[in-house]
Amino acid sequence: LEVLVPERAWGFKSPLGHSFVPLLTCGFLALGSTVGPCGCTVVAPGMVLMAWTDARTRSDGGTSYTVRWRLGGARNGVRQSETFAAGSDAQNAARADGFKLMVIAAGEFWPDGWVKGAGFVRPNPAAGTSLSPPRAVSEVGLEYVNQIVDCSPGQRKRYRDQLRLLKTVEVRGRTGTYRPFDAPIDKVSEDDVKAWLIGWDRSLKTKANYHGLLFGVFSYAIEKGEATDHPLRRTALKRSKVRQSQGDLRFLTEKEFAITARAAKDDADLVTVAVGTGLRFGELTALWVEDIDIKHKTMRVNKAWKLDGEDGEQAVPGWLAKRVRPKHGMRGHHLGSPKTQKSKRTIEISDQLALILERQLAGRAIDDFVFVTPTGLPIHNSDFYERVWTPLMGTLATLGVAPFRFHDLRHTHVAWLVAGGVPLPHIQARLGHESITTTIDTYGHLLPIRDDLISRVIDTAVRGEEIQRAPLMRLIEGGGKDDETAASL
Repeated sequence: LEVLVPERAWGFKSPLGHSFVPLLTCGFLALGSTVGPCGCTVVAPGMVLMAWTDARTRSDGGTSYTVRWRLGGARNGVRQSETFAAGSDAQNAARADGFKLMVIAAGEFWPDGWVKGAGFVRPNPAAGTSLSPPRAVSEVGLEYVNQIVDCSPGQRKRYRDQLRLLKTVEVRGRTGTYRPFDAPIDKVSEDDVKAWLIGWDRSLKTKANYHGLLFGVFSYAIEKGEATDHPLRRTALKRSKVRQSQGDLRFLTEKEFAITARAAKDDADLVTVAVGTGLRFGELTALWVEDIDIKHKTMRVNKAWKLDGEDGEQAVPGWLAKRVRPKHGMRGHHLGSPKTQKSKRTIEISDQLALILERQLAGRAIDDFVFVTPTGLPIHNSDFYERVWTPLMGTLATLGVAPFRFHDLRHTHVAWLVAGGVPLPHIQARLGHESITTTIDTYGHLLPIRDDLISRVIDTAVRGEEIQRAPLMRLIEGGGKDDETAASL
């Protein structure tokens, strides 16, 4: 292989014939710029983040230079880097500077034809060598999934299953039906991705999930030098459109829930605790007796059911592994950490819930499950839906109550809290949402719009009268840190 690295210059042409001409303006590089009437450069809105160079002194006294950037120039783009250390300090600096300009000219992507760690590589006929054939999307995808550090066994299994499914997906193209992702990874184009998104008969939410996985796969391929173009960077589905496609959330009225609880019979306690706490199904059915403090009326959520990975792979936290016994086992699942760090929480339970739970806990060991099947086993989600939920929905239909999902009990819990005036930050903590944005995006529309209250507050203030403070609210007076705090809220 013959490796070619360009010298420092304002314009570049790779051995493959690709030109890179960056725009230099006022001492810095800008993408998407135009020249104004006065001859100065006008930078368009949404300018991308630019590549930069770091210098590091090596143990031998020489200096290496590393060009760093985020893929596509996005703040959340995958970090990329290329290091120049083989030549003299001056050569390394010049080559790094030239490469940086090519990255910027390529839109913060790898320059077309560049191979990480090698430069522009082309076959050397004298040596009789050739480049290795590009690998398939599925092969690179599986390698990408296997190297994700923060991924549960169950999630890793889902990713692998999704990649296997994508390999078989057929879409209609200009010349007939074909499989866009059953191909070498460097052959997939943006048109292929668009054809898949338009033609695949799945919900927008499902397409968005698969698109996210593929975006990671192709970012990984580019980082490894197996692809030079990212066919998914301009095809992401808008989050607002995905949310709209999912329809309205289902909330039960107080009367509808009363009917549901009566119809649930032996499982009335479980559905009542669910709607009274907002716990997810996997959290509720993983509760142990010791997680309930009847005296102080609190409930601790520190574990949840997780799917096993391939070959029964599990990820049980160390503290929990020491306590798990055979009675805590369930087919295809294991006890693990809750969904996010914020999902580990302790919430207050009402007097009514305390009475129900006290009845459930009577005569039980501290590590027994709070809710079990009639035979005393942990509650498996699919068994529960077959044994309890499907018959219950059938009964409710005859009683005039529209069907709903178990997770809608969590939505109903929030709707009741909002109706009662509970602030959203408190609801966020109770639900275990990682961000208040999630709470607002999901439930913010439930907040009452009080135009009359707004007008009354403004009129009071402009008349010079004191506004009647809402409970738990105060104005921050003075200067210094309090002003900074107020500005950040």
